[in-house]
Order: sequence, then C-alpha cells, then structure tokens
Amino acid sequence: MNMKMTWKWRTLHVVYLVLFPAFLTAQKPAVHLSGKITSIENDLLEFATLVLKETGQGTTTDDKGAYGLTATPGKYTLIVRSLGYKTIEMPLALTKTQQLDIVMETETNALDEVFVLGKSPTQQVNESAFNVVAVNAKAFHHSTLDLAHALDRISGARVREAGGVGSNADFSLNGFSGRHVKFFLDGVPMEGFGSAFQINNIPVNLAERIEVYKGVVPVGFGADALGGAVNIVTGQKTRTFVDASYSYGSFNTHKSYVNAGYTADNGFTVQLNVFQNYSDNNYWIYTPVLDLETLVFSSDEKKVRRFHDTYHNETLIAKIGVVGKTFADRLLFGITLGKDRAEIQNSNVQKVVFGEKYRNGQTMMPTLHYVKKNLIIKGLDLSITGNFNFGYSQNVDTASRQYNWYGQYVEKDKKGEANYSIAKYYNNNGSFTANLAYRLDERHSFSFNHVATTFNRTSKNMVAMTGSINATDTFPKITVKNATGLAYKFDYNEHLNISLFAKQYIQYIKGPKNVSTVTNGYKYELFSNTFSTTGYGGAATYLLKALQFKLSYEKTYRLPTANELFGDEDLNKSNAVLRPENSDNFNLNISYNNVFGKRHAVYIDGGFMYRDIQDYIRRVVEDMHHTAAFENNGHVRNIGYNGEVRYSYGKLLTVGANVTYQNLRNKEKYRSPGSTVISTSYNSRIPNVPYLYGNGDFGLSFGRIGRKNNTLNIGYNMLYVYRFPLRWGAHGSYETKDMIPVQLSHDVSLTYVIQDGRFTISAECRNLTDERLYDNFSLQKPGRSFSAKVRYFFSK
Repeated sequence: MNMKMTWKWRTLHVVYLVLFPAFLTAQKPAVHLSGKITSIENDLLEFATLVLKETGQGTTTDDKGAYGLTATPGKYTLIVRSLGYKTIEMPLALTKTQQLDIVMETETNALDEVFVLGKSPTQQVNESAFNVVAVNAKAFHHSTLDLAHALDRISGARVREAGGVGSNADFSLNGFSGRHVKFFLDGVPMEGFGSAFQINNIPVNLAERIEVYKGVVPVGFGADALGGAVNIVTGQKTRTFVDASYSYGSFNTHKSYVNAGYTADNGFTVQLNVFQNYSDNNYWIYTPVLDLETLVFSSDEKKVRRFHDTYHNETLIAKIGVVGKTFADRLLFGITLGKDRAEIQNSNVQKVVFGEKYRNGQTMMPTLHYVKKNLIIKGLDLSITGNFNFGYSQNVDTASRQYNWYGQYVEKDKKGEANYSIAKYYNNNGSFTANLAYRLDERHSFSFNHVATTFNRTSKNMVAMTGSINATDTFPKITVKNATGLAYKFDYNEHLNISLFAKQYIQYIKGPKNVSTVTNGYKYELFSNTFSTTGYGGAATYLLKALQFKLSYEKTYRLPTANELFGDEDLNKSNAVLRPENSDNFNLNISYNNVFGKRHAVYIDGGFMYRDIQDYIRRVVEDMHHTAAFENNGHVRNIGYNGEVRYSYGKLLTVGANVTYQNLRNKEKYRSPGSTVISTSYNSRIPNVPYLYGNGDFGLSFGRIGRKNNTLNIGYNMLYVYRFPLRWGAHGSYETKDMIPVQLSHDVSLTYVIQDGRFTISAECRNLTDERLYDNFSLQKPGRSFSAKVRYFFSK
C-alpha cells in the first residue's frame, strides 16, 4: 500500500472515529416530556412557554395548562415563562419519556407591564401587530385598589376622579378620554352595565388581567373606539376555589369581596362574584364658603369637611352552566344584580354645595356566554355573548333649602336645591356579540365580528315638567348601534405578521333637540337620524431578537354614547344632535426587552401617535347653572409621545418609570362654517385635558420571612401631572387662568403573604404627603388616607 493510499485510510479512520459517536447519538430514540403548568393558587396556566435552552426547542400550554415536548435524550436547561409569573430556569435530565408538572409563582413585586402579542396561541407573548399592554391583576389582589387605580399606573393612561369612593371617573388614554376609550368585560361592551358596576367601584380582584389597547382595536371587540380599548379579563378557569377579602380604611371606608367557583367532573360549573363598597367620603377640603345672609362667597378658601357624600354599592354576579362538552366548550347562563346610592355633595364646581340631594340606581341584567372551538371543521371557533339590563337610575332633589359648606342652610320658596326632581329613569339597554374566527393554515387566518347595542330610556317624574333637565322627560330617548368587522391576518414568518381589516358602523338616534334661539334657553322638538359609514385599517409588526417594531393605521369612527346624547337627567344635559367622531389614527412603537445573565432584566419602550379628528366630542361645563353637556368641537389634532423604562434584579427588586406628552390642538380655523373670521381658539391647546404626566414605582420582595413559604413585599408608587388650563389657552393671560394645579402624590404599601398566598395581610397609605390633589377644576380629591386588608384564598 503506497503512502498516498495509507494517508486516505488514516483520514477515513479519523473521520469514522469522530462521526460514529455522533451518529449513534443521532440514532437515539426521541423521548417525550409532558405535564401541566399551574400557579400556586392551582390555576391552570394557558399560553405558558417552555424552551430547552441548549437547542431552542419549545412549546406552549393549551387551555387546560397541558404541554408536550419531544427531544433527544440528554441534559438540558428548561426555561418556563408565563405572563405575570416568575420565570423558572431548571436543570432537566431527559433519559426517557416522563411527566413533569410545574408550579409557578405570581410576580408580585410591582405593576409589571408585559406586551401580549397575539400571533397564535403558540406565540401569544411575542408577535402581534396590536399595541396592547396586559396588566397582571393578580399581583394586586392583596391591595385595596379598584380597577381604575390599577389602570392609573400604565404608561399613557390617566384616571380623573371628581372625588372619593364612587365619584365620577373619567379614563383617558394617550389624550383620549371618556367614551373615546371603550371598556369590555371578557370582550362584552360595558356601556350599559349601570352605575353600580363602574371601573372605580369594581375591586381589582374581579380581574385576572387587564388588557389595554393603546392604538388600533382588533375587529374581535367590534368597537367604535377612537382612542383605544380596555378589556377586563376575569378568571375563566374551571376549578373549585374561594377568594375572600375585607378592607377598612380612612373616611369610614369598607370594601369586601367574595369570588367562588365549583366545577364537577361531569363539567357542571357554578361561579359567584359578590362585592360591596361603602364610604362616608368625609375628607377635608379647601374652598370658598357662601355667606347665607349676603349670598357672597368668601374671598379666601376655608378648610371644611364634606358632610353629604356617603356612597355605597353592592353587586352580585352569578353564572351556571357546563364546560368541556362536545356541543360547547363553555355555556353559561348568568345574572348580574346591583344597586348603589350616592349623596350629591356639590355640582360641577366645588363651591356650589348641596345638603340633601342624592341619586340611586339598580341593575338587573341576565347574561349568556357560549364558546365552541373547532365548530364543524378544525380551526373554526365561535363565541356568542348577550345581555340586557332592566335597571333604572333615580335623581332625588326635593329640599327647599340652600346650603353652604358649614352645613348651614336657609329655606327657599323654590323646591329643589338645583332642579326639582323625583324622577326614575329606566335605561333599558342590551348588547349582543358574535365572533367567528377561522385559521386556514399556519399563515392565513380570518375573523368576523358583529356587535349590536340598544338603549331606550323611559322616565317617571312625579313633579311638573319644568326646568332645563326634566323638560325633556316626555320625549323618547332611543339609540341603536351596530358595528360589523372583517379581518385578515398574514403570518409571513416568525418575525413578521400583517393584519388588514374593515368595519361597518350604523347608528339610529331618536330624542329631544333644543331649537331655542335664546342664550341658555330651552325649547325642545323630537329629532331622529340614522348614520352609516365604513372604516378600515392595517397593522404590522417585525421582531428582531430583543427589538420589536409596530406600525398601524386606522380610519375609525366613534358613535356617541347614550350618556353623551341624553345626559344623566341631573347635572349633565342632553344633546341628541351630536355627530359621530371620525379620525385618522397613526401609531409607531419600538420596544426592547432583554435579560442579561440570570438576574438583570431591562425593558425600554417608546411610542409615537398621530390623531386627526373631525367632530371631536368634549364635555363642557356651563357657567350660569354649572351643568354640563357634550358638544362637537370641529377639527382637533393630537401628536403625542410616551416612553417607559423598567429594570428588575431577580426576585428582589423592580423599578420603573413612564412619561406621556400629548399636544391636543384645535384646528378649526374659522368661528363657524362659511365664516371668514378666524377663531380666537384656533391652534390653541384643548382645555381641561392633562398633557404631561407620568408614573414611577419600585418594589422589594423578601422571601422566607418567618417561614419558607412566606413573603414580605414593599411597594412605592409616584404620580405626577403637570398643571393644565380649564379654558382655552388663547383667552386671557396664562398666569390669571383657572388652572388645574400640578399634582405629585406618593403611595406606599406593605404586604405579608403567608403560605404561598393562602392568607395575606396588607397595609397601604395613599397620598403620603397629604397634598391637595385635583383631577378636575376645583374638585378636590381625598387627602392622606390609610387602609388595611385581609385576604383568604383556597383552591383545589
């Protein structure tokens, strides 16, 4: 054998020695890893992700928390992640097919914003074109927060309250407030739920998570939203559990909550939610006081205590049905019952005070919820919801007295402190929603949605039809809205997906129209109108490792709500001739999310938005009678920015901050259509809207305090709002304007979690430095307050 041939054989021998072990390894039979992932509360965790670090192989859990993963035998590091839970990284020796059940701990350090990006169930967390922030509400089940105060900590969001517990609350998102942002409960519109079921009297424990859509709203909600949407997702897990809590706080505030469920092996299920709120709201404020003899207000502000502001509400939500059947994955029949009573302490201006005026209301709303996946064919999913509210509201104003802030009064000849009324208003309204989704294959999917809502107010007033409010009692007040949407989604690959959609809007309105030509005069005639139009848009996202880019555009319309059209029959007047708003919306968002080493995590997010709105609807307070009404403002443009930075160090520390700036300007150049006179408010900032605000927070979590499964959490939150004018910026000197002042408030909390959440004791202090806080002009919010809460949780 010559040297050349010898060299070839030696080379082949070396190659054989190197590759043969690898070949044998490659021929090893694959093994299967399966199991379930649950929380410490025994919730089955849907959409949790599992990844083998060494190979990148991964999977996700289904709606029953189950997973399955196939790999070659070997030693791996298994990484498990789920929205709102602490990431698990554990060694795994895969030698044979085996089952591994995993329990995850709730992330309770701070309010953690995580992007929920819905490409498909297997990539729910990373790849959606819709800019949606999901707040893990479970992290706040130990606190006394309501849903409104949880939302107030999100970048771009702001909740404005007129007072204490049960007061009017107005939610704004990136400059859009009130009804510009639509609210949903498990995808069902909340417009007609009644006054006993509003965001600032619903305990945060009702929600499992809160989804905040900051830009384009998916067709699946069927929303005519202009500025975004909020979806409150309740616990949909089929399990047996009890979650009960009670809290007591300043101003004689009591809050209690019970959430319980039972699911039998045959699929029969019962769910029950009960909650109540009570507060005297007797906090101190500063305000001018009326001299009842001279009828002149004091030149300086006096420190007085609110004396007629008690509020309470009670709500029950019950559901019964079946789950996991061949004809239905979920079929539930339910009833929501609620009532509330609120004493009315003042008008829309704080110095105008009442001493006996009040309102109350009731809700009686049957509900239906049906879900069937893989209907007839694989990939076709159907969901149907329906409800109808038979409730009413009542305004009572009969006292022949005039009060001041000292609780003193004088008798009057005229009945009623503001407007004589003993009226009941039956706001019969209903909602029907149908969603049909079909996934053709891995790349192409379609969805169809239709939402129909009805409203019909009838009134029974025992007094004469006089005054600016009850003069409209005899008129019908009806509105019917239909929104239909069709969407197509194209998943090009794991980095890029695109969504296109179209929406059809129809609204019918029938109600009173004020045809008086006299300033502050009232002469009503019956008015009716039907509006119909089409909107459209698209959204795209691109993922590049830790970076994500999002771009969306939408031509959208928002139909006036019943409250905007017909008022509340008290301090808010009707305006049935309101026109729908329409807007061109553009959003750009860039985010960075990465983990360094095993403990350091960084999240950075920045967004730009552009809104060009026609027929913008805003609430205006009238000076003479201090009542309010909604009106169209013509052409408004908003250019805004928001950013957020967040850092966490393992389980010990979380710290973050966010800031929002919005430039909402009047672009209606002329005083009226056809006029050549330039409006004095042209290009001025829209009044009574905050334009610079932000949040900061940090949390510390110490494990093994007292016992192995006990945890001590310390939290801090800061809120900042820059001052903003009540009226148009072009009218008068900026220094002499009525201003809503700068707000800077600090909240602290201490929570002790026992036995992995079985028992919890917490204490909180809000407005630690006792600042004077105003969300609205002259309407002061509570000062420093303390509260304590105990909670018990059981699940099996």
